[in-house]
Amino acid sequence: MAKYKVVGVAGRLGPRYGSTLRKKWKEIMERRYAEYQCPVCKSSGKVVRISSGIWYCKKCGAKWAGLAYTPY
Repeated sequence: MAKYKVVGVAGRLGPRYGSTLRKKWKEIMERRYAEYQCPVCKSSGKVVRISSGIWYCKKCGAKWAGLAYTPY
């Protein structure tokens, strides 16, 4: 039986685009979807990205500008 490598979120790309680009894309997407803490109410796991660089807290309703893939 063949052993398969766990590739995480980059598995949906399959063998396309080259290994280096898939690794970079995986790292960025893991940072984007990680749980972050709201700078206003300090709640964890309620921060979502609305669009590129705009972040929103579902708990307190705070909205702020951050980086494209991370809120700070």
